Amino acid sequence: SSGINAEWPLRPGCGQIKNRIEDFLVTEVDIDGKDSSLVAFDIPVRQERNTAVEKVDLPEDVVTGLNEVISKASDSYLLPAPALKEERTRLHKTIASFNETLSTETVKENDNSFIKVSRKNRKFLGNRDRSFDENSKFLHFTLLKWNIATGQAVLKLSELLRIHVQNISYAGLKDKRGITSQRVSCRMMEPKRLLGLNKTFFAVNKTASDEVVFEKNFIMGDFKFAKSPIMLGDISANKFCIVIRDCDSSSQDNLDKLKDMLLQNGFINYFGLQRFGNSKNTHIIGRLLLKKDYKLAIETILTANDNHKSDVVKCLNHYKETGTATESFEMLKYKRSIEGLILSSLCKDSKNFKGALKSLHHKQQTLYAHAYQSYVWNKTVSKRIQTHGLKVLVGDLVFKDNTHKSVRHVTAEELADITLSDVVLPLPGYDIELPDNACKTYISQVLAEDAMSLEDFSGPVGKEFGVAGAYRVLIYKPSQFSAEVLKYSDENEKLVRTNVDAILDRSFEAGNVGDKVAIVSKFTLPKSCYATMLLREISKGNI
Repeated sequence: SSGINAEWPLRPGCGQIKNRIEDFLVTEVDIDGKDSSLVAFDIPVRQERNTAVEKVDLPEDVVTGLNEVISKASDSYLLPAPALKEERTRLHKTIASFNETLSTETVKENDNSFIKVSRKNRKFLGNRDRSFDENSKFLHFTLLKWNIATGQAVLKLSELLRIHVQNISYAGLKDKRGITSQRVSCRMMEPKRLLGLNKTFFAVNKTASDEVVFEKNFIMGDFKFAKSPIMLGDISANKFCIVIRDCDSSSQDNLDKLKDMLLQNGFINYFGLQRFGNSKNTHIIGRLLLKKDYKLAIETILTANDNHKSDVVKCLNHYKETGTATESFEMLKYKRSIEGLILSSLCKDSKNFKGALKSLHHKQQTLYAHAYQSYVWNKTVSKRIQTHGLKVLVGDLVFKDNTHKSVRHVTAEELADITLSDVVLPLPGYDIELPDNACKTYISQVLAEDAMSLEDFSGPVGKEFGVAGAYRVLIYKPSQFSAEVLKYSDENEKLVRTNVDAILDRSFEAGNVGDKVAIVSKFTLPKSCYATMLLREISKGNI
């Protein structure tokens, strides 16, 4: 559940959404206003760091020891560590340059310091290439994906590249059901490795057929080296092109009403379903984490649902029945999934549920907590709309200025000058100001239904999961919205040209012939504003 119970009283209603993935197109817009449509696959030139090493002459016995480690005749080799740090550094670098498979660390044994040489763990290679210049440490690229959520795409990419998922970052989550493009960054990565993953898609789409074969789930391009990674929130907006099918013959009239409704009244700014992930219990997990019930949180994560593949369902059901993490883990095909990471941790310590949680990327942990905040916000808004409709209330919160960092309460004297699109409601957290009216009670009531209070968001756990709280506009009015009515005959008929068509250099134009009616809508929304919620208000909830 997403906590949505109230509907926009003015909605005209029409149609169905997401019949096919080409009906839902999303293009991310970065903080500089540039959209992320995939265009090219050129490999940029990167600067290399000066890696000249003042080498140390290695004695013959040391060379023999290193070669034994390389040949696996020995697991490790110890040699005395020089007393001076500069000399130890030179020795570490000399050994690293001797053979790329060697790893070194300074250790102590019986109060004596040694340099321990061993083979690198090759299970996950990462990228330890020290030739990357400071300005080329991160590779930025466009991820064009379909039928896969951002989080799962990143996990899949990390496994294909054999790197830890924490090396990959992005600005925000994009829908699973649709074709979406967004900027992603990866630490110390060569573009040619990503281009190699594109080959299968282009191989199966060599023909000039109009129908795209959506092999795999994503392709990558538009590479650029940068000094810093892409961070969560490094986005200004998202552009949407969305097809609403099965509209009735009065669609043109509905379309006119729709435009008026959106531009004049806006829509309820609910958090969309993608905020809660593919499972229906993401917010429940977040609540359990805030309550420090790590055991039940892990058990909830490891509960099979309709979105899991067959091997995952078999694995999770086996774990539920036997509690045996090792056997369950071996049943998984995809070992670096959320379930795989948790089970791998439980294999080492079956009772350390907090440790199992910590095996997940910190971003994933915070997403659970943020999902619960969003759930509470959605339920609070629903209560308010159901009870008070579209009225502004004395004691509502509005931003003090355009910085949107601080808020103030609405007074009785200014009610006539304030619109519902000015009003904000807080997400529960340890650093928020509450409305001075019934909405304050609604927040407490929603939390109480889950045996929660605002105190559960404070202290170390609140800071750990980043739940300080924030203020979100209750109603959003899009500044731009365009739409056209198209006729078609087959329910699977393609109606719009996509970014995938563009990179395959395929032209397309809708026939606009048939007895069925569709609306093709185009609009731009700021970050954290969900198109599915706008469309929910015009499609009778059929998202």
